[in-house]
Amino acid sequence: MAPQCYKGEVCEPVDYDYVIVGAGPAGLQMAYFLQKAGRQYVVYESQDKAAKFFEQHPRGRKLISLNKKNNLFKEETFNMRHDWNSLLSDDKEMKFTKYSDELYPDASDLHQYLNDYAHRFQLNIKYNTKVKKISKPDSTFTVCIEEADGETTSCRATCVLMATGAMSENLPEDIEGIELTDTYSQHDMDKDLYKDKMILIIGGGNSAFETANHFAGSAGIVHVSLGKKMQFAWDTHYVGDLRAVNNNIIDMYHLKSMHATLGSKVEKITKNENGKFVVKFKDLNTQWKVPGWLFFDIEYDHVISCMGWNYVNTQLFDEETINVELVKNNRYPKLSNCWETDTKNLFYIGTAMAAIDRKSASGFIHGFRYNIRTLFNLLEQRLFKQSLPHITLPTKDLDTVSKKIIERCTISDSLYQMNGFMCDVMVFDEKTSVTKYYTDLPFRHVMEKPEFKDAKHVFTIHLTYGRDKFGTSTKSVDNVHAPDFTTNRCASFMHPYIEYYSHGEYVDQTELQESLIVRYDNWSSDKFPQWSSSANENYIKYYVNDKLNWTDEKFNLVPLPEEMIKKNFVPLTKEEMSRLPHLWENAECTQSQELLPKNPEPIRERKLRPTMKEIMDSAQRKELTYHMLTQLQV
Repeated sequence: MAPQCYKGEVCEPVDYDYVIVGAGPAGLQMAYFLQKAGRQYVVYESQDKAAKFFEQHPRGRKLISLNKKNNLFKEETFNMRHDWNSLLSDDKEMKFTKYSDELYPDASDLHQYLNDYAHRFQLNIKYNTKVKKISKPDSTFTVCIEEADGETTSCRATCVLMATGAMSENLPEDIEGIELTDTYSQHDMDKDLYKDKMILIIGGGNSAFETANHFAGSAGIVHVSLGKKMQFAWDTHYVGDLRAVNNNIIDMYHLKSMHATLGSKVEKITKNENGKFVVKFKDLNTQWKVPGWLFFDIEYDHVISCMGWNYVNTQLFDEETINVELVKNNRYPKLSNCWETDTKNLFYIGTAMAAIDRKSASGFIHGFRYNIRTLFNLLEQRLFKQSLPHITLPTKDLDTVSKKIIERCTISDSLYQMNGFMCDVMVFDEKTSVTKYYTDLPFRHVMEKPEFKDAKHVFTIHLTYGRDKFGTSTKSVDNVHAPDFTTNRCASFMHPYIEYYSHGEYVDQTELQESLIVRYDNWSSDKFPQWSSSANENYIKYYVNDKLNWTDEKFNLVPLPEEMIKKNFVPLTKEEMSRLPHLWENAECTQSQELLPKNPEPIRERKLRPTMKEIMDSAQRKELTYHMLTQLQV
């Protein structure tokens, strides 16, 4: 079946339905779906193997992607929540968990797995083939390539999918002399070269701290220059922010073990006559009595830039026929809510998908594998007029509706990994009285599609963190107590949201309670009675029926049954209430807190350090007193 032409367009003959540029994990994942669907595609890879990037990166060879194999449960999708390295397929043997038992595995194992994946499914990859130029002279693309023997040829394609991954290292133009530094990708890993040396590492992400940890035992002093506030993954819940596995330098800094993190921004780098690096810093000091900027220089033996990657090489595109704008300091492509560039049918897949997602996992295998599956389905609809994947639920069957939502929230891997970004969509058609349940769609793209925007009754279901309701006065890591089971609103961690839309307009939303392991089935009810599967199902029925008026049936809406409260819950006494700390921030939900001591010590008046004027005045008083005493002695 050939791709369908757009209205008013002339279909040009093509060699392929799809050209994929790059055989990294994203290119392999899309190739799998295209091959399974019988589409005409080719993957062009400039290297002699798939996923060549992982032969060298990360430099420390330990991945920060989880490989948790033992999870109590047998559901494949539930276990994929904790397998961050496998690509999707129908072959249960092609799981990365077969390759390593390590929680944080070696990158060489991932490289081997990805090449085995390409071989196992006999994906149509042309290795040692460089894409030289991509143009779009008409409704289709022309892709010019250089093959292994040096011959230059070209092909025509309906759609181009850029799976190029990290294209080059980011060297910020606002740092004068940045070109003098070593980079994350190129610096020498031999620890002996750095013995008793001073090292500066520029950057505040995982690559910077991974590098710092590598040299922490051999270098005399390691400084990590952040230039901004540190973003910890445990605070932001974004897997790309600084992970605990890489933060040893922070621990050493706060225990005063020579190494340090600096909030200062690097302004300029030069080399002196001794071959040392002289680094000029600009430091914002708002904590001073007179806030201001502090400028200072430090001399280093080595400077390594670890400032991340650029994900676009615009030189691959013919600028007269293809438009790819850059965003985020020119590091990412500008993408639509379905990962399309400003050029129709030109998409970016893989790590570049993070251009529109800084909340979940689009920049990692365990996130973009679902994005790619969704994009494949969207393209099947666009180019081949296939229906989006969905099931049809029995007409006006609230019991089946609630059970389906509970099931998806309990075992879905895609909603879990792509929390806050991807959702399921349930549409009730009043004309046919049919309920359709669609899975795994980009949340912001849903109401751009006519079948959802024009519908009278649409429900979206997604898993999202509720931290925004608790204000900013305390950190996420302080929230270690049970959520409020008397309400469905105040849950900090990931939990289900159900939102209602009518004719494309948001109406309202409801939430289910937080679950310790994000399961809402009977297992949770058995192990933790306060989570009631039936209560959640009744709550869903009530909410859905309130919008659709399917039945007059009454539903139990008490999140925590009264008998459970009496059995398991004892309110604070008046004395204990008096020991609660005061929260000055006005937030919808209250942070969990520890009680103050019963007999707190009286608050002592803080003695401020004397100002320079006070010191001078004091000195003058001492001089005057000395003069008076001298006169009295006379």
